[in-house]
Amino acid sequence: MNLLSLLAGLTKRDPHALIAIDADPGQPVHVSRSELWRRTLQLRADLATAGVGRGDGVVVWLPNWSDVLDWHIAAASLGAHVVGLDPRTAREAVVPVLGRTRPRVVALPAGENGNGLVAALREAVAAADAPVPAVAVIAGPNGSAPIDPSPWDIGGGAWLPSATTAGMPMPKTRGDELAVAFAPGLAAHRESAIVRHSLAVAEALGIRDNDLMACTGPLTGVPGFCVAFAALAGGAGCLLEPDCDEDTLLDDMARFGATQLVADEGTARRLAGAWHRGHRPLPTWRWLGVLGTTGGDPEAPGWAEKELGVVSTGVYGSAEVLVPSALWPGDSPTPARWHAGGRTVSSELEVRVTDPVSGRALPAGEQGELQFRGYAVVDAYLGHPEPEPPPLTDDGWFATGDLGVLTADGGFRCLGRVNGHPGT
Repeated sequence: MNLLSLLAGLTKRDPHALIAIDADPGQPVHVSRSELWRRTLQLRADLATAGVGRGDGVVVWLPNWSDVLDWHIAAASLGAHVVGLDPRTAREAVVPVLGRTRPRVVALPAGENGNGLVAALREAVAAADAPVPAVAVIAGPNGSAPIDPSPWDIGGGAWLPSATTAGMPMPKTRGDELAVAFAPGLAAHRESAIVRHSLAVAEALGIRDNDLMACTGPLTGVPGFCVAFAALAGGAGCLLEPDCDEDTLLDDMARFGATQLVADEGTARRLAGAWHRGHRPLPTWRWLGVLGTTGGDPEAPGWAEKELGVVSTGVYGSAEVLVPSALWPGDSPTPARWHAGGRTVSSELEVRVTDPVSGRALPAGEQGELQFRGYAVVDAYLGHPEPEPPPLTDDGWFATGDLGVLTADGGFRCLGRVNGHPGT
């Protein structure tokens, strides 16, 4: 199975089911599975016409719109990979991404969302000494496409996505290639790993049809991307917030009936403050995962469970080991369940703790470096002229640089960074 066939199966099962909500205070846009399917097939044809093929890079520099889902699925079906950039990304951070990705196409927003990004792209391409890409101009959920895309042209041409049509046949797709890479380090993962991880996370979270995952982080980042595709794999929809504060997020979760949420520790803490400032009923919300809780503030996930009965857990993951690679079962005791770690989401993903000096595997209870092996581990780092393989131990494990300890119940806890490790 690949991403396109995953979407095809969902659409065949129930074409009218919700797959995404582009949240807007005045005019939210509900996207059905069949609409996303048509958009994806048409975009695939447009990308193929633009010369995108096996091994090519595509940069998606867009807000948290459902269009990002189209781009990932369409590009992967051609054997290409997508690197996402948040519109708030600093210009100096874009230069190495373009230099190592060397994209054939860059997707930029139309309207006021694109203000400044054309100039930033032009400057970054020049500074990176990269080939000049074509620019695709994206209207967004409530925007209107420009009549003339030429103001977005930085020298490689500019085009507008074609209008969707019904009845396009299921195309043949490429083999298993790198499908996504996460800035800034450009850790890249194959399409098969994305599909396997999405299905594993959907099962671990109990995601099902008619659920709605609140996607707080941008789809261009690791957590946002991973939880959105897990939602799709489980048959749920994605509640997409392009730019909102914690009060708006809670209001929209209540308004649309969100069922799950993955947030970083800071966002979870701000949500707690917003809820205590103004209580609102959230009867459909049943699960919260908090990324980055290492014991400094277990209340970041714990407030939702105490106040609302929402099962809350710390989770673990990164650009190199997909999010969430591990989480605690809902019946695990608190407050231990509110710390980063847990059990891996799949039996195909292994974790061990080793002595940072000798490399010796350590038993439960002894602190050392967390290492992983399995499908969710980074496959390569994008680079020019070829992607670079990840550094693995002699016996094939990826060293995270995180300090951790195995627990007696088959899980692990993350305790921070190994002393002296530069981080990833």
